[in-house]
Amino acid sequence: MKIAFPVKENKGLESIIDEHFGTAENFLIVDLETREFELKENQKLSTEESKCKTGVFEKKDQVDAVVTKCMGDGSQRNLMSSNIKVYQAQKNIILENLELLEKDELKLFHMFDFCQIKKNKKEGGCGHHH
Repeated sequence: MKIAFPVKENKGLESIIDEHFGTAENFLIVDLETREFELKENQKLSTEESKCKTGVFEKKDQVDAVVTKCMGDGSQRNLMSSNIKVYQAQKNIILENLELLEKDELKLFHMFDFCQIKKNKKEGGCGHHH
């Protein structure tokens, strides 16, 4: 199983998860069994035209799930249509979230977990509007 995490900086499994999925510069794709990983640039940020028209991952990436802190509903719909599960990160570090996922302690995003419903950080949102 391959899991993708939005990151700003590649520090391997010690990378900090980016606050927001859609604007993350990169994704660290981790093989859950081997713990091998690869860094993938967010292709939605590559050109202005690709922002709404491009999927985040290609079939060759073989991503089965995403772990993120915050995500808009458009991104989640896009991933769900590709049969990619979306889990809500509970910790800041990738390795800590992997361990929670292996214990089945990460919950799937629910429609009420989207960023735009919680506009500010006090409510658990990411602090910006979508």
